[in-house]
Amino acid sequence: MNIGFFGTPSVAQNLLLHLCANHNVLFVVTNCDKPAGRNKKICKPPVKLCAESNNLDILQPVNLKDDNLISILQQYNADIFIVFAYGQLIPRSIFDMPRYGTINLHPSKLPMYRGAAPVEWALIDGLDTTAVTIQKITEKLDAGDILAQKEVPITPEMNATDLYDRLIPVGIELIDSVLQDLNNNTSHPVKQDDSLATYCTKISRDTAHIDWNKPAEEIHNQVRAMNPRPGAWTQFRNSELKIWQTRIPEDDDLPSLKPGEIFRLGKRRLLIGCTEMTIEILRLQLIGKKEVDVAAFINGARLELLDSFT
Repeated sequence: MNIGFFGTPSVAQNLLLHLCANHNVLFVVTNCDKPAGRNKKICKPPVKLCAESNNLDILQPVNLKDDNLISILQQYNADIFIVFAYGQLIPRSIFDMPRYGTINLHPSKLPMYRGAAPVEWALIDGLDTTAVTIQKITEKLDAGDILAQKEVPITPEMNATDLYDRLIPVGIELIDSVLQDLNNNTSHPVKQDDSLATYCTKISRDTAHIDWNKPAEEIHNQVRAMNPRPGAWTQFRNSELKIWQTRIPEDDDLPSLKPGEIFRLGKRRLLIGCTEMTIEILRLQLIGKKEVDVAAFINGARLELLDSFT
């Protein structure tokens, strides 16, 4: 099948590689190169790098409603457009263009978690299952007919990277099944129940800020949802500190700590007070430093027996 692909971040690369190996990918549409890092060096989106390595035509439009772009896309005469984590709403003038329309891989159990960060919010909310959905693109955000859907379990220690690693292979499998059904005229779209819809916002710096006045389980879920980006953060000795991995300790004789209060248990364990229970820090990173395990942090920071995060 002749395919046009829309995607931007690294999570979309494996799907693009699979499509290149098993179908005829005509072109890739991705977001513009942007400055990144401390030095604001101009960087290419990961999907662009993947497309370049596979000698694909690459389009990076600023405006998807541009007449010249629409004319270019029409010339490819694609059978279908596939979208995964592109980052912009696609207008009807584009998504209606191919004979099979445009489909989207969405990593949630639609109509739950319509929006930009369904994986992260499923973790923040402490769900034990999510899903991958293949839906038809419409003008309403993530509200198109469902072509395929499959549930995926979430374990208590899984972070966003781990969950994406589980979801992407399932999504690839579903995409193949949907493409086969469309080609064989055996597809059976199912309308979403809008009354059950929930929405999730983009992840921001505020979303990643840890409030130690919350229960330990909520903070644990926040930390794993923010890994690898942007990283859950707090303040320590007037510097930003990112918390990359935590756990809920099961010890019976732990001290009672105030929210944000640090307790150093020997040289290898760090406990933080929350409103309910305590949380144990496993990996963390001071601003401008490398990520380290808690033993290295305790040694380098020369922690007192009691200290605090804010």
